[in-house]
Amino acid sequence: MKNFLILTVFILSISIAFSQSKPKQKTGDATPTQQEMQDMMKEAQKELDNLSPEDKKMMEDMGIKMPDMNNVGNSVSGVSDAQLQKAFEDENRIVPNKDLARIGSISKAPLTNTALPSYLSTVHNSVVAQLKPASKTKGEEIYQLIKAQYNSPVATGNTAASLWMLGKAELALYVMGKACLDNPTNVDNLNNYASMLSMSGAEQLSIPIFEKINRQFPKNSTILNNLGQAWFGLGDIDKATNYLDSTIHIYAYHPQANFTKSFIEESKGNTSAAVECVRKSIKHAYSKEKEDRLRKMGHEIEGKDIRFPFKPNPNPLNLSSFEHPDLPGSVDESIALEKLWKKFKDDCELQSQILNSKLVKAEQVMKVAYEQRKNENIAIVKNSINSGYVTGSLDLVPLYAPTASLKLKEIMEGNDGYEFRVKKALEDMAAHIQSLAPLKEKYEEQIEILNEADLEQTGEGLPNKDFCPQKKAVADAFLSAYNPGLQKKWETYLDITKRRLNEEVYWYQFIQWPEQFEVTKLTYEITWLGAISDISFESITQYKCQPKPPLKTGGKLAEFDDVHCVYHSQFSTPVGTIRTDCSRMTTELDLKFIKLGLKQDMDKETFNDQFMSCSVEVGVSVGAGIKNGPLKAEASAGVAVGAEFDRNGLKDVVVKVNAGVSAGTDVIDGGSMAGVGISDLSADAGVQGQVSLISGKSSVESTGLLEGAFER
Repeated sequence: MKNFLILTVFILSISIAFSQSKPKQKTGDATPTQQEMQDMMKEAQKELDNLSPEDKKMMEDMGIKMPDMNNVGNSVSGVSDAQLQKAFEDENRIVPNKDLARIGSISKAPLTNTALPSYLSTVHNSVVAQLKPASKTKGEEIYQLIKAQYNSPVATGNTAASLWMLGKAELALYVMGKACLDNPTNVDNLNNYASMLSMSGAEQLSIPIFEKINRQFPKNSTILNNLGQAWFGLGDIDKATNYLDSTIHIYAYHPQANFTKSFIEESKGNTSAAVECVRKSIKHAYSKEKEDRLRKMGHEIEGKDIRFPFKPNPNPLNLSSFEHPDLPGSVDESIALEKLWKKFKDDCELQSQILNSKLVKAEQVMKVAYEQRKNENIAIVKNSINSGYVTGSLDLVPLYAPTASLKLKEIMEGNDGYEFRVKKALEDMAAHIQSLAPLKEKYEEQIEILNEADLEQTGEGLPNKDFCPQKKAVADAFLSAYNPGLQKKWETYLDITKRRLNEEVYWYQFIQWPEQFEVTKLTYEITWLGAISDISFESITQYKCQPKPPLKTGGKLAEFDDVHCVYHSQFSTPVGTIRTDCSRMTTELDLKFIKLGLKQDMDKETFNDQFMSCSVEVGVSVGAGIKNGPLKAEASAGVAVGAEFDRNGLKDVVVKVNAGVSAGTDVIDGGSMAGVGISDLSADAGVQGQVSLISGKSSVESTGLLEGAFER
């Protein structure tokens, strides 16, 4: 069993990487020759041959075919040292080489309204020629379906954008091309089509379209970024820098412009500037790719580096409504509080037993869900190994888990973190109790003296004076000096513990899967009951020699609030919906698309291998306010939802409203977008909604889905 993970990684790295003849290398390593590659194959085969029978059987039971390194080695033997050298150079290049041929193919004459339809027709035909026959057939079916139902280029374009968000690049390109042909004046469709072209390796086809829209809507950060990304893909770093800098000048935290700019800075040796660019990029839109890049450059990401879209609930479990009885400050109060404390502790114990019973059942549900999720991921790994390429998206953690974990870590750790504060509160209480030890010893000595005096004068023929009042006075003095200060220490500890539990349970709803979170909630409720019922103090009740003690009340077990997700966002599209609910992200297709043969579990499918990172803005509908070109990442009129995608799908959702933002302007209040605390936000990308694709960094190898669209 111990070799299983190593084996999985080993097979993935060997069978996939080498079969593609693109082995990775660390920066600064010498490129291996063809002979060295053959030697590596032999060593790999030895490792496979040395696997234990247990490990081999495990792989067979999973349906994983053991790779034959000899066959892989034979394929490598046909690769020359020069080809290997080029492969390694491509793999380690930071920015693309300047592609003079593709750049030269771009017309110097600006694209006019008159020439646009003909240009779009030529581009569409060129694109269609590169698509798989099945994609063309299915794309035409989808196009005809949407056209028959809506007869609207907006609906057709938004359908294409939705397919792109779902990772269906070929279908998206086909449908968006048809949408642009139907109405060449729709700037949203033009921008999105050009973005798809650029992100699919046909940057030279996208630039004339981007430049036309840029003349029509100058200083639009989405268009400026998309132009910069296209020129970057073509290797014209100077032009790319100019456009990206203009974008960043408008919006300092632009996710895509900053990320691509970081590679340009790194290529120039400006590591600190590259780090700063990635930090700005990840601040307003998180992705694992960005986090990994920061770590690679020596920067450990922190909670302050990212922004979480929702405002924390300070009392999610309703812990603040729980009240324990007071600590007694006298004998009379001890007598009055004795029954209250007993009932309070008994109630806590009973409630804990009920919660523990629920916990057992919740743990069983969690185990079943864990096994199901594990088996699904194993199936993806198995299929990927057997096919030689990634065939699915591993659901390892919920959508917001990485950013929520960073926020929780920031709150919990350090000298101001709750871990330190809880520990310090316990230490302060222990020190306080230790400081009270002489006081308790003095009280016990005084009571002992009074007991001896009482004993000496008690009996037949003796005074038999009542010493109770004297003892009670000593006890009252002791309790009034001992318990009030101790209660303050307990209150400090409980307040910090309450805050810690509230913070943890709030963030865990984003970090954990729902079944695991249910276990966490119950565990924390039990923990809180234990904390408030475990208060220790001094109580003296035997000196009942005065009038009845005062009536005391206090001690209340409230109802725990059910912490359920109150933060929801939804893209409503002609294809279906993409919904996020704290730790869940679900995709639901419209029935008509299921009937066309698209799968319901599209969120389980991987994006196309050539799919580049991008941002998506879904916001105001056409005609609802000022129409000022494609939506911008930094500002939206009305409400909007922004999303961050990479090759593995949706990575972050950014909730936005118009507080501090004016329609048609690039003004941002305080350098960050509003939307904190907003929940249940639905952005319609249906028949009238507006969608803008904001393209991301191109491959440095100048490869992509549409690479064949340019004849070299």
